[in-house]
Amino acid sequence: MPAATKLTAAGLVVACSVSLGSALVARADSVSDQKKRNDAKIANLGQQLEGTNAKLAGAYVNLQRTNAALPVAQQRVSSALAAQARAVTAQQVAEATEQRAIAAEAAARAHNEEVAQKLAVARANESRATEQLTKSSTQLTTSQDALDAYAAEVFQGSDQQSQLGLVFGATSPQDFADKLVMADTASSVASDTIDALAAMTADNTSTQAYLTAVRGEIADLKRQAEAALRNAESASAAATQARTQAVVAKNNAVTAAQNAATAKANLDSLKQKQVAYAADLKEQKANEAADLAAAKAESARLQAILVERARQAKIREAKRLAKLRAERAAKIRAERAKAAAAKKRGQHYVPKVPPPVSSGDSTPSNYLSYPANGPTTSGFGMRWHPVLHKWMLHDGLDWGIPCGTPVYAAAPGDIIRAGWRASGWGNQVVIDHGIHRGVDLVTTYNHLTSIVKFGGSVNRGQLIGYSGTTGYSTGCHLHFGVYEDGTPVNPRGWL
Repeated sequence: MPAATKLTAAGLVVACSVSLGSALVARADSVSDQKKRNDAKIANLGQQLEGTNAKLAGAYVNLQRTNAALPVAQQRVSSALAAQARAVTAQQVAEATEQRAIAAEAAARAHNEEVAQKLAVARANESRATEQLTKSSTQLTTSQDALDAYAAEVFQGSDQQSQLGLVFGATSPQDFADKLVMADTASSVASDTIDALAAMTADNTSTQAYLTAVRGEIADLKRQAEAALRNAESASAAATQARTQAVVAKNNAVTAAQNAATAKANLDSLKQKQVAYAADLKEQKANEAADLAAAKAESARLQAILVERARQAKIREAKRLAKLRAERAAKIRAERAKAAAAKKRGQHYVPKVPPPVSSGDSTPSNYLSYPANGPTTSGFGMRWHPVLHKWMLHDGLDWGIPCGTPVYAAAPGDIIRAGWRASGWGNQVVIDHGIHRGVDLVTTYNHLTSIVKFGGSVNRGQLIGYSGTTGYSTGCHLHFGVYEDGTPVNPRGWL
């Protein structure tokens, strides 16, 4: 398998994996950001629903939370399905790459075996040619030695030992004829030997040339075999890598399919919850009118009590001032009488005039202390009710403090009411601080987990209870209210 093909195959799978991972991270960030925004909206809803029936508030918050979660869930389904599609494509690409790599490996191994067989044949031919050349060389040497001996015998033999001697030394014609036949036979043998020697020499030359060619072929086949082996090993490694990547891609596709199925199941569950919460909200909203009427009646009773207390307090204050003014007038008359009597006696007396009686007071603007420390989660003023679709007064300040946080009296006064209130305030303490700045000042502490002081007078900073989320409340906090002559006002003007 060529290096370029291997790199392309591996790069393609890696690129698919990186692309898939990057897309999933980007979508995860987007979904996470959207969920954070939705959570913030739901938290703000809790503040807007303060003072609403807890069941109605809970039903509405549940529905809104579900409505907000639906687009996120839908986006997760879309992202999961897209990721599944990409994973399946990556799996198909990886499996196709694997098949090509396996085919390339098979081809490389087949070529390697083919070259190996050719090399084995060439080595066998080399061995036979070498053996034949060795045998021919031996025969050639033997024949050459015999021919040399014959030539020596013919031309260099002594007297009767040489063939010439045999011819010229004949004793009779018949002896000459016999010797001539023998000489002719010897020459024929020598001629045959020379012919065989020539043929053998030609064969040796041809065999040597063939052997040289075979050895060259063997050298070339060795190089081919080494290259074929390297290619086979490389193709095997590429096939193994492609197989591993195909397994990973398949696992990714399975995981993506599971994620898509889970996201779809979550979406279906949310849709079912949405239907149930919508039905619950409809039912609770129908009951809210009666609850609001009861709450208004309770609020009206409290306001009537505070208005009456303010009226009585102002009457008492007016009587007190009238008494002080009468006492001052009496003192002035007495001083003037003393001055007249002294004058009759011829004496001089300067009357002591008492200071005038003032109806004002010197109550500071920050007369009230903070009953608890915490961040303000909701201020005083009109607020749009998301369920009832109308403006309603939020008649105090909300401080976001954990349940069980100590709550203290904001100023000296008398507890005029403490306990559970069905109007939605839950556990409530009401303290009358008397006339200040010409109005009867009252503070309320609502949604308490528990009450410590149920009656009598209290001092500034005295523990009266612990914060909570009782009554119409959507979370742990303290609702602090201030009333002037029975009318709720912004507590900021007194803190």
